Amino acid sequence: MKIAILSSIAWRTPPRHYGPWEKVTSLLTEGLVERGFEVTL
Repeated sequence: MKIAILSSIAWRTPPRHYGPWEKVTSLLTEGLVERGFEVTL
């Protein structure tokens, strides 16, 4: 299964000290990759 996750290009992912949505995106992406999914961020 291929999964695409959209995130802001203005902020780094995972963020430092800001960006709750970027943090969620980062955690979700890392979890899916650990489980063997092909993820494009």
